[in-house]
Amino acid sequence: MKYLSMDVGTRRTGLAFFDAATAIVLPLDTLTHQSPEELAQQVLAITQARAIDLIVLGLPLLPSGAEGSQVAFVRSCAGLLTEGGAQVAFQDERYTTQRQSDTDGDARAACELLRTFLEARKEL
Repeated sequence: MKYLSMDVGTRRTGLAFFDAATAIVLPLDTLTHQSPEELAQQVLAITQARAIDLIVLGLPLLPSGAEGSQVAFVRSCAGLLTEGGAQVAFQDERYTTQRQSDTDGDARAACELLRTFLEARKEL
């Protein structure tokens, strides 16, 4: 299985990649975009190029676990990806960005998100 995770932002989206053949989570270049449609187009191109089986989107729940306005944005992006033929899943991303300290926090957050997802599924 090949996975792509996304730490979705309104203008920047961090990405991470995992291939079960290597069992290593790798950060990818952070995408910049002006709209959900532009983001979906970029991600669908990556999905095709890397033969991604599943896209894992970070769900930015509020500390209480409730859904805020950013969740609606993420879900709209997920809808565009699904319309483009991608398989998507969601993973709670609370606190992933805060645990990162390097220069590309978006990509590192996507890595942490993907590790959490894979560990929960016992694939990592």
